[in-house]
Parts: sequence; C-alpha cells; structure tokens
Amino acid sequence: MRKFSLLFVVLFALSAAHVSAQQRHWVHLTDDAGQGSDWRGRLEDAGADIAVHSRWLNAVSVSADIDVLERIAVLPFVRAIEPVRTWQRAERLPAPLASQPERSSPYGLDYGGALEQVELIRVPQVHELWIDGTGITVGMLDNGFRWRTHEAMSGINVRDEYDFIFDDTLTQNEDGKDSWSQDAHGTVTFSTIAGFKQGMLIGPAFNAEFYLAKTERNGSETQIEEDYWVAGIEWLAAQGATIVSASLGYSTWDDGTGYRYENGDFDGRTAVTTRAAVEAMRRGIVVVTAMGNEGSSRGSLIAPADADSIIAVGAVDFNGDVAGFSSRGPTNDLRIKPDICAPGVSVYCANKNADDTYERNNGTSMATPLAAGVAALVRSARPELTPVQVRDALRLTADNADAPDNASGWGVINAWDAILFHGMVISTNPKLFYGGGETIVMAWVASMSPVLESNVRLHWVHPTDGAQEAPMQLVSPLTVAADGSGLYSATIGGVPEGNEVRFHIAASDSRESRTSPYGAPTATHSFTAGESRTLGAEHLLPASLTLHQNYPNPYLPAENALTTIRFEVPMPGGQVRLDVFDALGRRVRTLVEGFRGVGSHSVDLTGTLPSGIYYYTLSSGDSQVMRRMLILR
Repeated sequence: MRKFSLLFVVLFALSAAHVSAQQRHWVHLTDDAGQGSDWRGRLEDAGADIAVHSRWLNAVSVSADIDVLERIAVLPFVRAIEPVRTWQRAERLPAPLASQPERSSPYGLDYGGALEQVELIRVPQVHELWIDGTGITVGMLDNGFRWRTHEAMSGINVRDEYDFIFDDTLTQNEDGKDSWSQDAHGTVTFSTIAGFKQGMLIGPAFNAEFYLAKTERNGSETQIEEDYWVAGIEWLAAQGATIVSASLGYSTWDDGTGYRYENGDFDGRTAVTTRAAVEAMRRGIVVVTAMGNEGSSRGSLIAPADADSIIAVGAVDFNGDVAGFSSRGPTNDLRIKPDICAPGVSVYCANKNADDTYERNNGTSMATPLAAGVAALVRSARPELTPVQVRDALRLTADNADAPDNASGWGVINAWDAILFHGMVISTNPKLFYGGGETIVMAWVASMSPVLESNVRLHWVHPTDGAQEAPMQLVSPLTVAADGSGLYSATIGGVPEGNEVRFHIAASDSRESRTSPYGAPTATHSFTAGESRTLGAEHLLPASLTLHQNYPNPYLPAENALTTIRFEVPMPGGQVRLDVFDALGRRVRTLVEGFRGVGSHSVDLTGTLPSGIYYYTLSSGDSQVMRRMLILR
C-alpha cells in the first residue's frame, strides 16, 4: 500500500499555490533497489536532481517539482516519499521552533521501541488508513494503573476508573494500602494497547476511549478476586465498553481449591469468570483474555480463556514462534484454544518507576492488549460487527487459519486482513489540511471488492448555506486492494475561520454502501474552519513550547538529591536548549542542547550551585519561556 508519507505529496499537489516549484524530498527505496535496478538513472530520467544518497535510510534526497514527484511515486523501486522537513510557523505559537532533522520512519507515526511488535501484526498499515480506535470504548481489567503522569499515557482519553478492591475511584497505588508493585502489571498492559509517545511507544488503539477497573490484589490468589473480575466486567459493560482486555486468569487458589483441568472445569461453563465472559459476549462485548503462562502441557489454559465465543490469546516471539510459557488447549469439551496469538515476548511498554521510562515484558498478558487493540481497530472500522464476527475476522485471517491447533490456535493475527474481512472500510479519523481559505478533507476507502469511484462523496453542512455535497477525487490508488480503493479528497470552501463544520463521507463498492462515521448522517465528523489535522493524534501532543516548574522547589540538596525540570515540545519537534542562569544573568548550567522530538521531556538538576534565586529558560528558534527556582543549602 502507499505509505502515509505520500500524504504530504498529495497535500502539496492539491494545494500547489502554497508550495514552491522545487522542494527537497526524501525518496525511500525498496529493500531490493540497486539489485539489477538502475534506480539512480531512472530517478534522474524522471527529472529528479539527486542531492544525497543515505545508505542507512535506504533513501535519496531529491529536489523536484510536483510533476516530477508524481512520476517518481509510481516507479517500482520507490517505497515512499516524504518532504525533507522544516518547521513551519504555527499560529498557536508566538514564534516557530528550530528546524528538526529528517525522520527515518517509513510510517506517518514513529512507534519507537514498539515498532517490531505492531509490525508483526500489521497495525501500522491500518493506522495508515487512518483507523486508530476512534469511536470505540475499551475496558481494562487488571491490578492497577499508573497512567496519569507517564508521558506515554497521560494524554489518553480515560473516561473513568474504579478500584473494586478499596471501593474508590483511584486505580493507581494508594499509600498504606497497596504494595509497591500493585499497579505495575496494569500499567504495562494499558500502555501496550493505548500508549502514545512519538518515537517511544504507540499502541494499536491509541485513539479509543478507556475505562479502567482494578480487580486484582497482588500477593495472593483468593476467590474474592474472581468476584472483583465479574464486578469489574459488569461495570465496564454499564459504562458502554464494547471491547474488554483482561490480562488476568484463574485456576488454583492459595487455599488449595480452584479449577483443575483434570476435573473437567475448563469446559466453558464452570468458572464464574468464564460464565461472566460469555454473558458479556452475549451483550455485545468483545472479550479478549490471556491464555495463561502455564507452559506447553496439554490443557494448561486458565479461566476465562475456556469461554466460548470470546478471544483467548496465546503468545509468540518476534519470529512468530509460540512461546514456551504460553498455555495450551484444548478445553475439556475439546474446543481449540487459544483462538489467536500475538507478540508476547520482549514486548515494549511503559515502566511505572518514572514518568519517562520503558521496559520489555513477556507473557500472554502482553499479547492480550495487542490483540485487544486489533479487535478495537476492527470494530472501529465496522462498529456493527458482533463479537463473534470480530473473533472470526481475527481468527480466519491469522497465519494458521487453515490448520488451527492447541498451541497457536488460528495463528498470529493480521490487523490489515482482519479489518477488510467483512467488507469495505473508510477512514474513521479523516485528515484535514487548511490553506488559502479552503479545507481539504481526505479519507481512505479500501475494499477487496471494486469501489465505485463516482459514489465516493463528501457531505457537509455549511454554517449559512446548509447541506452541501461534492464528489471526492481518487488521488492515490491503493494497489493492495481492489480497483477504486485509495485516498480520496474533496475541498470545502467559503467557511469563515472559527466556524464549526459537520461532515460525513459516503462510499460504495460492488457489495455495499458505507459511511464514515458509521450511522451518518445522524452521526458526523466535525472540524473548525482554519484547523489542520494531518497526524490524527494532535490531541495527544503538546500544543506549544512549555516549561514546567521544577520539583521540588525550593530545591534543598541536603534533603533531595536532585530537582526535576519537565518541558514539552510541540509538533514536529525541534532543536531546543535549556539553560540555568543566576540572579545576575550569568549562564551557570546548560542542561539540554540538541534535538528533542514532539512530546514531554524531563531533565534532572544536581550539583553544587550555591544558595540563591536562579532562572531557567527553554528556547527553540526564537521561542523562549522562563521560570524561576530557589536553591537553599
């Protein structure tokens, strides 16, 4: 498929008045470029002026106008095209940030350490269709969640949380009540499905809404926890969750009782969590749960993984091989389990130790939120699907679907194939580009059946002229799908800046008609004239260059080893400098100097500065912010 970065070419082509005739772009080559292919000569024949060849990036920097870029884009050895980036002035900032270095990511989002785990299950390709969990509500069941301050989770849309152990609304550790590790497990699982930190960690369903339920007490396995699990899933259902991710399970309790395979208890009808999971499915909730880490023995699964019609998840490594610890089926009534597998070895996730730290973890607990994230993408693309239809989309497109077994089930999931399994999809998070008093609206339409180009239309309500509609033009075909699939665009003009515009997109293929959002025209997308949304995650990113008060302040070196300064850099990142000055304006420390990506950052101040008042300034380009701190010895 065409990469997200081709969007920028389309933007410039559609708004040529805002682009100079010659502009530098990176042309990313396929892995086999250069093997019998005269790519350099063919680029030059197309009219490109080659400036730099980067072997590390497998890309060349070229100067080319729009016509040349369009000729380059269709060459067989060209994988993607993106502009050599420079910071453009943002109206929300008083001045621009300094320019940032070129990105090497082949995708529009930079997944950082999480890239390998999401690539294995083809999540980035779905994100590049601008399907990211928008419109879906996900519930999490775990032992606690430290999410409010971590840089990868603090911007996530958490609608509510509940602690079923202490009957309150705080799911992170509570002083005097919880052990230190209590909220560690939920933190890593939540960050795996929902985290968003450019260049560090991006989960499959980062644009979904979330409810968090703390139902597990560390240090013991007692049957009351199973009740908490049931109470938790019922609460999640009442909140409107349509996906539940549960990296918990039950077999033998501390008191010697519990569920045992040899007793026939894993039959889909015995464990209360199993029964609750089945009921949740009957109520329209897709339940995704861990198989367990009990090893490769026959029947080593745990409840509620034995439930029928839910999705039980096994773990594989990055080679796609089933992990030795991953529990096996079958159920006692001889149904195949697991249903599917996802990465569960060395999965990259947030670490609760500090607000900017990360770690890698193993377990079906890690595979489960990745699989639940893919289920959320499927339901985001087609909200009308039943839980069984979502399960079938995941199972029947996995890599072992032709010969399912009790080690890997139907195999490693494939998010791309799963979202198209039941038919056509349209971007659930369309992109907007404002320029010259007009808003370009863009969306992908993808299907395995031919798309009727003339039926792809944009509908909107003008604030004074009422209902409007216009055909959308196919500007970038999607070659891995049926004819007519691709990126479509249309322009809305004549709306004064600051006015809200509500819109939806309609499309048809040879089998069906659909809208984005689902349920239009009752349901609609909206934007404010004058804004652009080219990433789809702008609400998760800082809006301006921001400098926070150091903590602790005053800084008492005798009592605290350090004081921490946090700062935020807006899109797309830039060269920044953080200096400390004394009361006379003399620079006494430079804490940061260099490029920092979009998002939150922190730095610690330690050392032997004498007592006094100090000022610290964060600058980028001609933007600068300042704060004051006090050091007392």
